[in-house]
Amino acid sequence: MKNPILSRILRFTLIGAFLVVVGWGGARLLRSLKNPRDQDYEAKVLVWKVEQSDFEAFVTEPGDLASSSNEDIRCQVESRGTPGTAILWICDEGKNVEIDEPLVEFDDSVLQREYTAQEIVVANDEALWIQAKSEHKKAERTLREYKEGLFEQETNTLEGEIFVAEEDLKRSQATLVHGLKLASQGFITDLQLQGEAFAVEKAKRDVETAKLKLDVYKRFTYEKTTGEYESDIEKHQARVKAASKTHELSQKRLQEIKEQIESCKVKAPTPGQVVYANDERKGVVIEEGSLIRDNQIVIRLPDISQMEVHVRVNESHVNRVRPDQRATIELDADRKRVLTGKVKDVAPYPYPLRWHGAPLEYGTVITIDNPPKSLRPGLRAKVKIFFEQKENVLQVPLAALIEHEERYFCLVQIKDGWRTQEVEIGPNNNNEVVIEQGLEPGEHVCLTPFRFIKRSQLPGSSTAKTAVKKRSQQQPSSKVNKGTISVDTPGKRPPAS
Repeated sequence: MKNPILSRILRFTLIGAFLVVVGWGGARLLRSLKNPRDQDYEAKVLVWKVEQSDFEAFVTEPGDLASSSNEDIRCQVESRGTPGTAILWICDEGKNVEIDEPLVEFDDSVLQREYTAQEIVVANDEALWIQAKSEHKKAERTLREYKEGLFEQETNTLEGEIFVAEEDLKRSQATLVHGLKLASQGFITDLQLQGEAFAVEKAKRDVETAKLKLDVYKRFTYEKTTGEYESDIEKHQARVKAASKTHELSQKRLQEIKEQIESCKVKAPTPGQVVYANDERKGVVIEEGSLIRDNQIVIRLPDISQMEVHVRVNESHVNRVRPDQRATIELDADRKRVLTGKVKDVAPYPYPLRWHGAPLEYGTVITIDNPPKSLRPGLRAKVKIFFEQKENVLQVPLAALIEHEERYFCLVQIKDGWRTQEVEIGPNNNNEVVIEQGLEPGEHVCLTPFRFIKRSQLPGSSTAKTAVKKRSQQQPSSKVNKGTISVDTPGKRPPAS
């Protein structure tokens, strides 16, 4: 039987030992957190062996394949105040079509209703035009009737009144002469003789009135009546012209609607391969049901034998790109095949900004040397445009370069540490930089210089130092391939300077 006292003592002993171990480990952990420089670490030092090689500076941008010779199929249907016209049917993309083969059909239901309504308008305008012409001819006939008939008729009537008045005057004068003879013989009284004289005066006045009436009719009434008739003719003539123009415009509108209906069914003008005019940057997707605005490109029929790449060059590189510069094209669909080409054209103005703060991009066209038949429009590609080349020059990675007060330095590895070396640089390609002076082939430069030196230690600083002590207990370097990165594995971090 176990002794309970011994068991209790053993248990307390184990608990105490556990607490001691935990306390020791925690204290060591706290010391390591408070003094990280006191810890050993196994960081790797990257160095680069300086060698001479050919230098190429290039710009890398994505691009899209397109044909330099395209037959663009546009929507010719007017939007008429709407967002666009819907696609009812469209030919399958990639299909090879012949001339007059159907490509796309747009919704023409609204146009059909407009055509029916316009036919009614044309019929009404035609009826108004016919009525205006009839009234115009009627006015012309009325004028001719008056000049050639009614005027002569009225003139003859007035002349007849003059003739009757003159005859009455002659009779009255003869009666007065006879009355004078009878009065001298005492057969009639003076009162009867005065009546016959009055009749003569009245007849004279009737003759004068008839003549004046004829003269007024010829001089004034004729001119007034013909003027009214001619005015009616001109008025009806203007109505005929207006009705004719209205009828012409309505017929023209009817013809336009008819042509719009015919434009809803698009046929291939030339043979080719169907390529939808999708534009992901603008959110344009060509498919059945899509609304297409007036004059928007729907389909392209490209010439596969004349292919090129459309590239958007960032504003930071556009001044380096020139026509006729060499370029390589790597297709996303066939990365093993690298095509060659050259810069054909660089746009003088950038594309419109896609959003506020977006970088400016300039359209650049790259022609392809001897394009294979497997190329298709719309394929994505990565394009390298080479804008500068130098043969057999010293190069180092940009990471090895220190820029300080408009001067450049490298940390060169020496036997017992590092040497701060000022260098003169040439062009760079965002990866390597050409060293004009300051380094020799075979030297090794550090790719992480600021782990071993501060800017205050660089030449020209107030506390300048021209060398940095090598890490203590540094193991020999294990080199990799010639001209590439070497890795040194040190034992301890050097003290901070």
